[in-house]
Amino acid sequence: MDLRLVAPFALAAALVPGAARAADVFPLAEVRPGMEGTGRTVFEGTRVEEFSVRILGVLENAVGPKRSVILARLEGGPLERTGVISGMSGSPVFIDGRLVGAVAYAFPFGKEPIAGLTPITEMIEATRVETPRAASARFPAPPLSAPLDREAVAAAIRRPSRAIVSGGLSGGTAPPGLAGAALTPLALPLSFSGFDPATFEWAREVFAAAGFAPVLGSAASAEALGPLPDLEPGAAVGVSLIEGDLDLSVTGTITHIDQDRVYAFGHPFYNLGPTQFPMKKAYVYSIFPSLQISWKIAAALDPVGTVDQDRTTAIAGRLGATPRLIPVSVTLRSHRGGERQFRFRIVEDELFTPVLAYVSLLSVLQGHERAFGSATMRLDARLELAGGRRVRVQDVFAAQQPAQQAAALVAGPLALLVGNEFEKVAVKGLEVTVDAEEENRTATIVRAWVDSGKLKPGSRATLKVHLRTHRGDLVTQELPLLIPESASPGTYTLLVADAATVNAMEQREMQQPFEPRDLGQLLRALNGLRAGNRLYAQLTRPDEGAIVAGEYLPSLPGSVLSVLRSSDQGANVVPIRTTEVWSAELATDHALSGARRLTLTVGR
Repeated sequence: MDLRLVAPFALAAALVPGAARAADVFPLAEVRPGMEGTGRTVFEGTRVEEFSVRILGVLENAVGPKRSVILARLEGGPLERTGVISGMSGSPVFIDGRLVGAVAYAFPFGKEPIAGLTPITEMIEATRVETPRAASARFPAPPLSAPLDREAVAAAIRRPSRAIVSGGLSGGTAPPGLAGAALTPLALPLSFSGFDPATFEWAREVFAAAGFAPVLGSAASAEALGPLPDLEPGAAVGVSLIEGDLDLSVTGTITHIDQDRVYAFGHPFYNLGPTQFPMKKAYVYSIFPSLQISWKIAAALDPVGTVDQDRTTAIAGRLGATPRLIPVSVTLRSHRGGERQFRFRIVEDELFTPVLAYVSLLSVLQGHERAFGSATMRLDARLELAGGRRVRVQDVFAAQQPAQQAAALVAGPLALLVGNEFEKVAVKGLEVTVDAEEENRTATIVRAWVDSGKLKPGSRATLKVHLRTHRGDLVTQELPLLIPESASPGTYTLLVADAATVNAMEQREMQQPFEPRDLGQLLRALNGLRAGNRLYAQLTRPDEGAIVAGEYLPSLPGSVLSVLRSSDQGANVVPIRTTEVWSAELATDHALSGARRLTLTVGR
């Protein structure tokens, strides 16, 4: 860490009036009703202002065992007309010049500015631990079908999305001790900048259910506002989730600075435990008064450090170095002309990274292409991981709202990888290219035939397929068909189908979920996803075989099958009655549907 960067903040904290050290803490045991104190927060701009605090009492064990809340009435500034303000989370309160706690709770729809304070001792104690969160400690992967298909991968984004909704500290999920009284953690203003309104509405429902206060705003220009003052207790602080052409951040208040250690909020951001989120100086434009809960209209600007702890009573971090973010590049090419590029960075977190990737890509696509009606999007996404490992996903979407399908197919692999149970995955970058046109590029497989004479081992033929487009045009596709030299004479089945049909057939055959044994197998499955615009052909013949732990073992003697069924692998052995002898695939310009099955005879 650069001490030249930390030193000015540490010195500023030491010189600020009321900046508490360990000896300047007002003990919770000495707090009595009727005591008066002073709070500090920013109502506008960057100037820290004082407000009056009158203690009403202490609610012991209010939010959990040995977790107390100090009840207080706030006065001064705009509080009389706004009530307790969202964005005041962390505002320090002093009694006799000693720090007692931080504004953290309020009564929604309250007529008076009565707040709940989190004791500073509980904030410091809860954030002492600095161990990193183990991979997949919170979010185990859902069951998936084998083989893995794009629908299951895209649906993986639902897991972190639902976890965000169910895991937040919103009023609806307040602890029983507070739910009856409606005293809830202050919602954190969550500012969306660069997002289209339709995407914002989806995101607003998700994040509001988790206890945030989502607002559609615009990012501030650091150059226009000039240099912001150093952080101090009572100053506005931002926690950034996305930065760049799109911006997403929350705003709260600094409670205490101890050298380079910073404490804020007085309640969790999300209670993630160890985190690596950018800590930023923030600017408050104004207060938006509301009958439910007023909030600060603010923007997070200059990065000053890293938030490394997110606990039930506070967030905490260090001034100095900022965390590494995942760079995302999106290239959108439209058939209407022109190419647009978007660059932004998102935080690396097991829960939030997939959701942020989904909502940002969806916003880019819906903000610049039609959201309804006929449209086709060709997706090419490259996900680079540490250690030289990569995932590439390509597909075509030509149904209603293709932007949602494309965004989900990018975010789904991220959800599976960052939440895998084998090892921690470091995401180095994400590159997405989308070609969009306002036309429905779909086609149906209507006929298939083999154009050849007699088939025999080693012979070659041409497989021809007729596709009928949505406009009724007939398109002919050709694939070279090779009968292997090892093929025995007899009857064979040739399946010509779209990806969904082939996947469904193999899933019925395997009769078991997709359970990768290691990260390598998961990567191979993701890289091997069948695409909706590709034509698949498989030539099979009747034969005995088995699928063992997800691996195909065709043409097995009956004695081997008996041994496998009686071994430790018994539960993972699925007998199969056919063996694939040849397969091929062909990319097309359309999203395909349908299937045709042919019976071929191979002679001598």
